[in-house]
Amino acid sequence: MFVPASAGLVLLAIYCIPANSILPVPHEPGVLYMAAFYPPLLVAVAATVGSLVASVSDYAVVESALRNPRIDRVRERGVVGWAIRGFRRAPFAITFACSLVPLLPISIVRALAPASDYPFGRYLAAGGLGRLPRFYGLAYLGHTIAVPAWVLVVVTGVTVAVAWATSRSAAADGPE
Repeated sequence: MFVPASAGLVLLAIYCIPANSILPVPHEPGVLYMAAFYPPLLVAVAATVGSLVASVSDYAVVESALRNPRIDRVRERGVVGWAIRGFRRAPFAITFACSLVPLLPISIVRALAPASDYPFGRYLAAGGLGRLPRFYGLAYLGHTIAVPAWVLVVVTGVTVAVAWATSRSAAADGPE
């Protein structure tokens, strides 16, 4: 039967939704873990689907926030205006590159795309085309090199702890 055999892929896609959006939980350990049980391409597709669902919600949230006149006024001023103008020069390429390369800031693109009125379908296409090879490479690595589950749990735990401590520190500092 299809569903039980692919349950791990469904769980990976569901895990990748918040891990690619609102939660400071890394998606990489989930991809590496599932790559031990499924072919890399299927793992990459599942992770990409989860990432695209996160992109849908992120786009909608930012677009909704931009309806606030106070926020809308900021669009064309200062650093925000400069970033939007820069993004408008090559939105597909920027979204693709930030989706493909782990060191590039995809979270900034998630705000710039709706802020610059970049069409939603193109935004999703660029994100999907960038994420699929990124996740495939990661899944291929996880399929080739068996990373022990305990290592993945430790990496996830440390990442969450660092994110939590960083957010607590920033909250304690507050605006000056």
